[in-house]
Amino acid sequence: MKPVCLITGAGGRLGQLLCADLAQDHEVVATYHTAVPRVASQLQWPIGDDPSGEERSPAIHCVQADLLSREDIRRVVEVAHARHGRIDSIVNAAADVRFHGRLVELWESGDEIVSQLAINAVAPAQLASAVFQSCWKDQTEENSRWNRSIVNVSSISGLSVSKDVGQAYYAASKAALNTLTMYLSLELAPYSVRANAICPARFANKAETQRVVDGVRQLIRGRDTGLLVSRVPA
Repeated sequence: MKPVCLITGAGGRLGQLLCADLAQDHEVVATYHTAVPRVASQLQWPIGDDPSGEERSPAIHCVQADLLSREDIRRVVEVAHARHGRIDSIVNAAADVRFHGRLVELWESGDEIVSQLAINAVAPAQLASAVFQSCWKDQTEENSRWNRSIVNVSSISGLSVSKDVGQAYYAASKAALNTLTMYLSLELAPYSVRANAICPARFANKAETQRVVDGVRQLIRGRDTGLLVSRVPA
């Protein structure tokens, strides 16, 4: 029986690589907001993919969701639980990665900083809480046996202050995600669930993105908790 992984942000480049990689040995439930993931799922299942001719379900099941909506988060968890009966890991890759401007212009700007904090930091914590309440709260032994965990995709921007003008909002959202990850690791430890974050620099090409995927996989397979990993595999 394969472990079940819930991945957010599946429509992006990192999310699609995470889905394709983890689907090799996981059942994957993947959320996307607007861009449909270009992966083999129930939405895009290649005809004649199985040479045996037998019909089989794809390892990736995609769910459209707005993670700023509590009801959508509830629905995603319900879909994953209904399909597989459990959730073994969460990989939060959904993010607003834009630089929205300088802090000194905040008074005259819109609500971008609020929405960026919400999607980059609050939504991953809400999803973790929803899965905990639905699947992990009363399953300490199962949690340990399945090595259940959360991996938040953060950024090196959340670990230090950069001189790049306009990065403050994004960096603050990732710093918040890092702090929430550390607190999650403490709160989930008594239930045998781990929480870690990977904090890469920008990954501009497929090879660099794959290294982030490999880092996520290592955190899922490992036994550590409360880590903020800034060095991804070479």
